[in-house]
Amino acid sequence: MEIKTNHKIPGQLKRIQPRYVIFISIVLLLTMFLSAFFELNQTRREIRNLMEEEASTLMSSITRSGANAIYAYHELEKLIEEKLLSVARLVDRLERNNNLTQQILTDIAAESDLYRINILNQSGQKILSSFQAEHSSDTAPAGDIQYLAPIFAGQQDEIIIGIRENRHQGDQQFAVAVRRSKGGAIVANVDARSIVEFRRSMGVGRLMQDIGEYESIAYIVLQDSAGILLATEGVSKINALLSDHFLLDAFKQSGISSRFREYKNSRVFEFVKPFILYDEPVGLFRIGLKTDHLEQAASRIKRRLFIMSLVMGLFILIAVNFLTINQNYRLINEAYRRIKTYSGNILEHMTDAVIAINSEKRITLFNTAAAKIFQVSPSNVINESCEQRLHTTITPLLDALDRGATVTDLEKPLHINDKYLITSISTSVLRNDSGKIDSAFAVIKDLTEKRHLEETLQRKEKLTAMGQLASGVAHEIRNPLNAISMITQRLNKEFEPGKDSEEYHELTRTVVSEVKRINEIIRQFLTFARPPKPDLVTTDLNRLIQSVISVVKSQAMDKEIKISAELNAIPKLAVDQNQMKQALLNLFQNSIDAIHKKGEIIVRSYHTENMVVLELSDNGSGISEDERSKIFNLYFTTKPSGTGLGLSLVHQIISQHNGNIELQSEPGKGTLFTVQLPVL
Repeated sequence: MEIKTNHKIPGQLKRIQPRYVIFISIVLLLTMFLSAFFELNQTRREIRNLMEEEASTLMSSITRSGANAIYAYHELEKLIEEKLLSVARLVDRLERNNNLTQQILTDIAAESDLYRINILNQSGQKILSSFQAEHSSDTAPAGDIQYLAPIFAGQQDEIIIGIRENRHQGDQQFAVAVRRSKGGAIVANVDARSIVEFRRSMGVGRLMQDIGEYESIAYIVLQDSAGILLATEGVSKINALLSDHFLLDAFKQSGISSRFREYKNSRVFEFVKPFILYDEPVGLFRIGLKTDHLEQAASRIKRRLFIMSLVMGLFILIAVNFLTINQNYRLINEAYRRIKTYSGNILEHMTDAVIAINSEKRITLFNTAAAKIFQVSPSNVINESCEQRLHTTITPLLDALDRGATVTDLEKPLHINDKYLITSISTSVLRNDSGKIDSAFAVIKDLTEKRHLEETLQRKEKLTAMGQLASGVAHEIRNPLNAISMITQRLNKEFEPGKDSEEYHELTRTVVSEVKRINEIIRQFLTFARPPKPDLVTTDLNRLIQSVISVVKSQAMDKEIKISAELNAIPKLAVDQNQMKQALLNLFQNSIDAIHKKGEIIVRSYHTENMVVLELSDNGSGISEDERSKIFNLYFTTKPSGTGLGLSLVHQIISQHNGNIELQSEPGKGTLFTVQLPVL
């Protein structure tokens, strides 16, 4: 609104004395100097607060992502250790039963994708090996003897040797050893190149290099008392931890410390936080942010003050003061926009979901990963109440804001739009100058796929081990059974008892019949342990499903079970028709058996970008949580007359076709099997 005023001046204007003009000009100039001085300090404080928020977010992201990468590597190493130990125990068991030969040992190593299996006697001499080479020695290297000393001395049954270098080829291997029942040790190792490459690709150093490419970051360093552990490009040396009291104090604290310091002839704003791993500080993270924009703001204000000092006129001083204030706000907005852009880009492209709320419990940050997990657009939740939009799924975030109770890697299941997710939640808070909690944010990692992969890997390893055991047992049983059958048949034909002849012949026929039944079970065991290679043929899966439905339809009608098919247009697949038909028959049979009477089975087919999906659901009795974890195990069954082979064979057939099968079930509500097969 524009205000107009009319001044009526009676008579002649009075002449203003020069001293008054000088006095007023000096007062105005001093006022502008003081105003600019306070404005400069306020600008520095606001930019510093923005830089602190940026550094806090970066520091939390780096430390958590780095720790997660290290934990993932340790988990991979544990899985490899268990695999090698299982193979070594199997070799020891075969040798103890006198069933081990050079060929069997070589086959075990090849099937388990191992580099080598060595069997050493108590003196360290190699008595059997899966790897035969011209330079192979009959005695283990001195280094190996030293590693195996506790086993030879009877002090330990198993030793994890870890990654070591091959003395002949120079590559790296991961090795374990178990005590040999006949004295000595069994050493199993695997090529460690993939482990080392995994560690390099997922390490903290790669993450630091990626983040360090942002223009506002001067350096990122991880150091301990000995020196630099990891650093961004261009950082060769930095002040030592033991010689800097600020760093020593920061190492003893759990929060973030900050200061201004000189680095390469320029001023940086440094943030420091201990790197915690397994609840112990292992180093110190240091992030240096460039202060160019802060120095530029200060320089511009100083230049403006110098210009204003030359101007003594009232209107010029007011105009310059206005321009200075306007420039200050522009610089603040520009700095804020720059920092917000850098931080926003980092958070937006994180694979983990990040959610932030302010003191009013309104959502202020909701990145792309969060939108994917909660299946809602960020534009629909920003500035909305998190209690209304996210309900009870963000309880840890509200606890952090209300009570300051933060959590780290809290595993929490989430049910979002009928979708079950396993997540890991970490929360942090930001405090204002008075120490009160100003905002809180949560980093949510989706662990669902990882858990599924772990379960699938464990299931495959367990089925492989059990199948190998079944194969060995079946071979040992089949020969005596055949002998029993032949002897019983001869007794039935050639021997005639003096009395109870009819009962005698009935018993011999029963023995022969039971031997045949056991032989059939053994044949199934051998089929599972040594499955034939799939004969892949281009197949219409919908037509195959229809043929299976026609086979089981009469059995379903006897129990008044309705079978509904919702078969959508899908691409053709390369499958073994007989094996896939057997798998589908087993799934349908499992659903029919689960329904007592008057139920319904629904089969659906559809396709995604590169997968054909088959869903088979029933409203039967369902499966308990304890049974769901064992349902694909060999020999596990809940049926009184079941063999425990049906679903194990289904899992094996789907795996041989590079597919995946998942189970969802709830007691009393039914079961859903989901099969995914790759398209041609």
